[in-house]
Amino acid sequence: MVTKREVLELIAERSEGSRHTSYRSLVRQLPLSFETACGHLERLWRERLIEATTPRMPRFRFRLEPGEHMADLRFWLTARGAERLDWYGMRDEREGPS
Repeated sequence: MVTKREVLELIAERSEGSRHTSYRSLVRQLPLSFETACGHLERLWRERLIEATTPRMPRFRFRLEPGEHMADLRFWLTARGAERLDWYGMRDEREGPS
């Protein structure tokens, strides 16, 4: 099972290389189906850990517009997402890897 952390780490790695991430990136690099990859992206986006790379209307910044599909979007890691990865690292130092 692929965790939220693994998906965030992949997105962070790609973002550092100035590459956006789509569901295709997740399917190619992690053992995920199309539906699962889109689900991960949607949850991370809703939690504001990632953001769409294209300009968006303010009220749709972290959610789909009517008729829009997750498969059409590309994402970067947000500062909040980077903070979450730092938190995972600090937790590992305290408790050991899970």
